[in-house]
Amino acid sequence: MSEINRELEEIMNEEETFTPFVVSDLETASEANRRIAYFEEKKQEIDKVVESQLEPFLNKIKTLEEHVQRLKEWGEKEKEPLTEKQSYYANMLQYYLSEEIEKQVASGKKPKKTLSLPYGKISFKKQQPEFIKDDDTLLEYAKANNLVSTVVKTDWASIKKQAQIHNGKLYDPNGEVIPGVEVIERADKFELKLT
Repeated sequence: MSEINRELEEIMNEEETFTPFVVSDLETASEANRRIAYFEEKKQEIDKVVESQLEPFLNKIKTLEEHVQRLKEWGEKEKEPLTEKQSYYANMLQYYLSEEIEKQVASGKKPKKTLSLPYGKISFKKQQPEFIKDDDTLLEYAKANNLVSTVVKTDWASIKKQAQIHNGKLYDPNGEVIPGVEVIERADKFELKLT
């Protein structure tokens, strides 16, 4: 066992007494990221045990399904607490990054939405808005503006390509509201990548 893993084992054993962990600076963000990487490594170790234990059973056709199911259930059950801990630290990192972005905006700086940490990157990625469409109404609009494909359905890609979003509405190039579409802006999506 490496020195880093031994230290993390000690930290994780301390977690059993549950001392609240707060991400408040780059040091604690790095620590949370390191812990997430540790939990991922532990989950992979469990997966390897499951795979190695499955191999002998693959030769026993009669009981194969029963053993496979039991091992998979065991693997999933064993990974649950690790996944929950990963989620806890990921939420802490998400909160920390959003706080950092708010501080940057408050100080008049352009917000940096990506943070590189020793065990990966955290970021907020812009998401496309969600469109709730009334297909019948939208189809009438598309027909009137020659934006239908050969199959009688709305050519949504063409409508979206030439349209503009403003104040929760979709406008065509003439500045007219496109009927049958409700635009719902979505918050940036949080991403966590392990390296």
